[in-house]
Amino acid sequence: MLIKGMIKPESLYTETHKKKNLLGRKNYLFLTLVIAVTDFKIKYDNSVLGYLWSLLKPLLMFGTLYLVFSVFVRWQVENYRLYLLLGIILWNFLSEVTLNSMVLLEGKASILKKIYFPRWIIVIASSLTSLLTLLLNMVVFFIFFIFSGAHFQTSALLLVVYLVELYILVVGLALLLCSLFPKFRDIHHIWEVFVQLGFWATPIIYPISIVPEKYHTLIFLNPVARIIQGCRQALIGSGSEFLSFTNHIIIISVAVCLFVLGLGMFNKLSRSFAEDL
Repeated sequence: MLIKGMIKPESLYTETHKKKNLLGRKNYLFLTLVIAVTDFKIKYDNSVLGYLWSLLKPLLMFGTLYLVFSVFVRWQVENYRLYLLLGIILWNFLSEVTLNSMVLLEGKASILKKIYFPRWIIVIASSLTSLLTLLLNMVVFFIFFIFSGAHFQTSALLLVVYLVELYILVVGLALLLCSLFPKFRDIHHIWEVFVQLGFWATPIIYPISIVPEKYHTLIFLNPVARIIQGCRQALIGSGSEFLSFTNHIIIISVAVCLFVLGLGMFNKLSRSFAEDL
């Protein structure tokens, strides 16, 4: 006969299992953060300018494009400096995360063959490194914002929502590309071309107003174009159509679907990563 109040074996097992899972998740989170911080430090190791390169790259690109399209072409866009800089910063985040994702496994091949941990940690850690760069670049943007005489609006709070949507979408893409790369190496070159084409096909350096209206629907099939326009309207103004609830539903739907697809493909193909590398 069981003593009253005695803990049943199955209950004890369940509690122990839960604690192990919780401990495992904490360890995975810690490992992810350690890899992210380490990669960020290594990225600029032995560099004279060090972390400043994370700020200089988009600023040099911004300076060149601003000179060409503001001085020579003379596009009349309100707060064009902010318009252009914000677009470059957001697109660079997508470019950096997705292109880096395809060489991650090769760079960590020795670890993958010796130690077991969920392989997606490497992709998430890399994306966090790029996210840190994005946040540093946004600080520079806000310095430009303040000195340009622009004023914050209530809609500026939506920037956080757009950045979360962008992060989910980009990580989903990164997981998908990373999972395909070991078996299909050409995808890196193909994606490089897509990123370049996407930069010019998305209204980053030019205003959407110069594009015939019949092509707007085609351009905004790209959820990143919606995010960039939404961020601009939230911070700079110049319209409100991309601040709508419908726009957020479209973006988050695509982002979540892409993330689920990327994670599913990654988990399915990750079993053979060690052999393919």
